[in-house]
Amino acid sequence: SGPGFEYQNNLKLFMGLLFAAREKIIIVSPYFVPEESLLLSLVTACQRGIHVELFVSEEGDQAMVYHAQRSYYEALLRAGVTIWMYKRPFILHSKSLTIDDEVAVIGSSNMDMRSFGLNMEISMMVRGEEFVADMRRVEAEYRSLSRELTLEEWLKQPLRSTVLDNLARLTSALQ
Repeated sequence: SGPGFEYQNNLKLFMGLLFAAREKIIIVSPYFVPEESLLLSLVTACQRGIHVELFVSEEGDQAMVYHAQRSYYEALLRAGVTIWMYKRPFILHSKSLTIDDEVAVIGSSNMDMRSFGLNMEISMMVRGEEFVADMRRVEAEYRSLSRELTLEEWLKQPLRSTVLDNLARLTSALQ
């Protein structure tokens, strides 16, 4: 995926897999700034009864992207997405997507518009329960090194944080 390709191939791959999920979606992305169709697919998955988890870092290394990412947390939490915050001072830089117990995608692509259209990215899709089981062990390790962000905690953040997050979201297409 990237500027040399006519279509946003990684976005289309991710969207197709999200809509095909029947039981579980787990996303690991250090820069999670979804465009609207990706956000809608995750909300819709939760409404269909799919278990959805998102792993992000508690602390960001790119301030504007970090704040833009945070602007989506309330909608995701309200939809039923479990958000895991990889504990600071470490940055979780892995990028993966697992669907049910049969498909995994690993690569360089984040879940953001830069990765879908501006940066050259590559993803590898693997089908098979054995490989996904290995990925589940990695996800369990991430979970053990993370803390769950709750909606109650999120709603206690100061207004200035919400304003900063939303301003970063408005400019995320330019970053």
